[in-house]
Amino acid sequence: MSKELLVAEEVQKMLKARYEYREGKFHFTKSKKLEVFLGPSMFVFKLDMEISFEHFQQDGAAINRARVYILPEEVLAFTHALRRFHIPLPIAFRQFTQMNQHIVEVVMESLEPPGNFARRLAAALKELET
Repeated sequence: MSKELLVAEEVQKMLKARYEYREGKFHFTKSKKLEVFLGPSMFVFKLDMEISFEHFQQDGAAINRARVYILPEEVLAFTHALRRFHIPLPIAFRQFTQMNQHIVEVVMESLEPPGNFARRLAAALKELET
């Protein structure tokens, strides 16, 4: 079994996500339930977060990407959990946020071992469950 496949299976377990290999990269999908209140009505739906890694390097690093959907009230807890994780953010880390009134899209990219990226992301998502 290739090293990349072993890492993909490890990431799958950490994130509790489905994965597939296509177009030269590992794609992970994890659903998140969102409850949005619009006036007196509440809408409940699931959105799929997209996580991937590609271009493995000799040192074990890869290009990691995640597109995560959270509620506006979850943004501070999520970003705080990312920053305070025991493995520091790598120098090659980029994050941007698209906000709308009801849903926030957080996009992250890094160059680091996929396991580190997945552990950090899993910890930030777990923070939202509590």
